[in-house]
Amino acid sequence: GGDDDGGGDSDDDDDDPAAAARRARSAAAEALEAELDDENRRVAIRERIATACRGVLEDPESRWKELRDVAKLVEDRDGDVARMAALSMVLVFKDVCPGYRIRPPTDKEREMKVSKEHKKLRDFEQGLLKMYQAFVKIVVRRGGGAKKSRSQRGKGGPDPGTALKCLCALLEALPHFNYRTDVLSALVPHLSNMDSAAAPAVARAIGGAIRADLSGDVTLEALHMVAQLVKQDKCACHPEALAPFLEIRFDEGVLALEAGKKPETLSRKQTRKKRAEEREQWRKARAEKDKKKAEKERLKSFGHDPDDDSDEDDFEKSLERDMSEAAGRMDNAAKRKLQSKMLLATFEMYFRVLKNAASPVPAKRLPLMTPALIGLGKFTHLISVNFMEDLMEVFRKLLAGDALSADQKARTLLCACEILSGHGEALHVDTGEFHRQLYAMLAKPSDWTGGGDDDAKLDAGALRIKTLQRFLAGYKQVDQNRVAAFAKRLAGTALASEAGEAVGALGVARQLLAAYPKTRCLLENEKVGVGAFDPNLDDPETCVGLAAVLWDLSLLRSHYHPAVAAAASEVAGMPLQGAVATALGSHAPAELARLHSTTRGTFRPAIPPPRVGKKAKTSPLDRASGKGGKRGERAVLDLGPELRALVEGTAHDENANAKGSGGGGGGGGADEAVVDALRRHFLETKAFAVNGELRKEATRLRRMTQKAKAHAHERAAAAAAAAAAA
Repeated sequence: GGDDDGGGDSDDDDDDPAAAARRARSAAAEALEAELDDENRRVAIRERIATACRGVLEDPESRWKELRDVAKLVEDRDGDVARMAALSMVLVFKDVCPGYRIRPPTDKEREMKVSKEHKKLRDFEQGLLKMYQAFVKIVVRRGGGAKKSRSQRGKGGPDPGTALKCLCALLEALPHFNYRTDVLSALVPHLSNMDSAAAPAVARAIGGAIRADLSGDVTLEALHMVAQLVKQDKCACHPEALAPFLEIRFDEGVLALEAGKKPETLSRKQTRKKRAEEREQWRKARAEKDKKKAEKERLKSFGHDPDDDSDEDDFEKSLERDMSEAAGRMDNAAKRKLQSKMLLATFEMYFRVLKNAASPVPAKRLPLMTPALIGLGKFTHLISVNFMEDLMEVFRKLLAGDALSADQKARTLLCACEILSGHGEALHVDTGEFHRQLYAMLAKPSDWTGGGDDDAKLDAGALRIKTLQRFLAGYKQVDQNRVAAFAKRLAGTALASEAGEAVGALGVARQLLAAYPKTRCLLENEKVGVGAFDPNLDDPETCVGLAAVLWDLSLLRSHYHPAVAAAASEVAGMPLQGAVATALGSHAPAELARLHSTTRGTFRPAIPPPRVGKKAKTSPLDRASGKGGKRGERAVLDLGPELRALVEGTAHDENANAKGSGGGGGGGGADEAVVDALRRHFLETKAFAVNGELRKEATRLRRMTQKAKAHAHERAAAAAAAAAAA
């Protein structure tokens, strides 16, 4: 939290000539900057900031006062200047601040005579702490998520985006340093708004601080703040609000020792007696404290200042605590207590989200549901068995309602499977309702609502395949009729699914048929079971799955995606009896669904590029020249005697004279236009073919000329280089 300020401003270096010269140069530069225009002022200030920061980094204990000039510029009215100063201050603090919390000296410590080196270090620490506190106040005022007053908004300083960046950098780089609570209190409100653009950056900063936290106090403080925010906003926070706590590292050995303690069971009479004894102890301790205080005041009235042993004891305890914190070690009892508090706060926050989702008035769109389920799935091995039965009941209530999307229902089922496959095996929970929900979910198209960890990178279809794989392949004994119904619905789902989900669905169907040989009757051409399969019924136990036929595989073998077609052929070619060979490859169905998914714009295996070859010869001239060379080309260009006469004009002139003498020249104009068009066409075609060799020769000469010029330039350059070297 906020720490007391220490008087760390020492004036011993006022007589230092170098320090006095630096202050004089700074004052002169500041006076000169006031007379410059905005652009030149920014350039001059940038140089002054760079000089001051470089000096502090070279010798922090001696030249830390030079940072005061940069600290003043953080509140400059020019936004660019304030931004440069704020970012520079953050970089200096990240390099200069020590790796421990600075404790303000007591009055007794200030009165003690110490060496010059110790006094120099103490002045540096207190001065640095004072500047750090002032800087944190500025960036909290400018970039904090809480509402600001009109007077605060009117003050100068960096823009809110830069201030937020500074706060995130300080929290991530200095989570152990002073005023951490102030920084956290300013960042956490940004997670409140579901449309906040700053929420991802804040979540990354909190996650970085949690990763760097060795003792756990930063994690616990962030947990309490975010849990309070979730409670106040009724679970209507940004989805990234819970993402940082996936980075928590719980010490399972310490938690096991804490959980192994048997709770003390007392009767009602023993409980009353114990509480009475505790109250008596508190009363005696308070009376003893009041007695010592009164005795101290009485002695002071006579002008006597006795040594206070209690103050010395408190000082020794504080010193021991600071030394332990600096050494990075913690008492085992304190560590167990802290780990228990962290675990309790984490699951309390997750359970609050589940309770809100199951309430009559849940949060709109349930933004925290997906990250809460991801967190429960990750830390499911730490959930106490006493809470698992109630948790399963909440899951049943959520799955039976309509508040969850298909993706959230799949995650709920996956989380339930994770719990039941771990400590939940001792509960002997009936999974029939979960199987019915999973079977009904396969009949609906998959959607996607996002998430917060590596598992969230899977597509919605791949997530459903992972849930199916865990639920169906994770149990040794499942009803045969239920397995057959799932295999049939998986094949039907693959027909209307995206390619990756189709491959995963067929992979799960193959696993089911291989594990339960009696269900391979679905591969027969005719139905074998008794009764009729009902595809519209969403209950795998009553839809008579053994009476179905996997005719879907015949269509899937002609699928456009080669992986889907290969998977369908592999399932269709399974033997009706006996053992089944291991599937090709070592990937699980969920991994296959992710690899072959086309939702990211990829196609696996990659589509081969089109073959680049010679252009097909389709024209008669090209075909003839290709078969007979020059002779074939001349044969095609030969017009024949009649057409040649028409083109050359002889026939045209004779017909024109005959028609002119006969007096019937009504259609002469049209014939003349046709003849002229034919003449132009064939003359141009002949000229183009005849001049083809000339064009090739001209192109060859042009290339040779270019090569000759390039060669001449190279020779000239080489000769010039040789002359220069000589």
